[in-house]
Amino acid sequence: MADKSSEMVPKTENEIGTRLKTIVARIGGAQAVADQTEISLSSLRRYINGDTDIKLQDASLLCSMAGVSLAWLASGEGEPSAEDKAANSDEYAYIPGYNIQVSAGNGTSVDQEPVTRLLAFRRKWLAFRGLHEKDLAVVFAKGDSMEPTISDNNTIMVDRSDSIPQDGRMYVMRVDGHLLVKRTQIVPGQGVQLISDNKDYPPMLVKIDGSDSDLEVVGRVVWIGKDV
Repeated sequence: MADKSSEMVPKTENEIGTRLKTIVARIGGAQAVADQTEISLSSLRRYINGDTDIKLQDASLLCSMAGVSLAWLASGEGEPSAEDKAANSDEYAYIPGYNIQVSAGNGTSVDQEPVTRLLAFRRKWLAFRGLHEKDLAVVFAKGDSMEPTISDNNTIMVDRSDSIPQDGRMYVMRVDGHLLVKRTQIVPGQGVQLISDNKDYPPMLVKIDGSDSDLEVVGRVVWIGKDV
């Protein structure tokens, strides 16, 4: 009997690759797929480029994670649907994503936004990192001040339970109404130094007594999704 795991979803020109890009974006990017599955970045790239047919087991897994139907991936008929997502799956946690840009530059103002997507992460991976799904949120980075660590348009996951700045760690914070992502360094008796990885951006000292700036730490950056 043939091993069904070796069956392939046949490709039609590169239409499947285009739909795979949509699926990968829903999951949180190519690196998120590689982090959470056994599908390597190189294999994913070949699937998307149409260099090789995608294995049925890989196609099924990606569709399940993104909440789309396997039939839509194979044929393009109908619309991607979240109805097939195993919302109560023990294997995956679905982390809320917000259409919010957190500045990795000089700061942008944002309004409260509703959840716009859900990103699937393996619960075992979250547990290994000591993370709890109820504390997590996913947003977008904007700007280049955290290059090369965080690039413009990267997806970042924030642990909202970790809101006490520690030296050298990256946090999303609200300063005078602007959302920023920066590293922090405590300056005793003065406040918190906000540091960019891109040395073209000078450090910024923010007092924590509220006299000069309104500082609110939203949470620590615990994962960065990078496109390839």
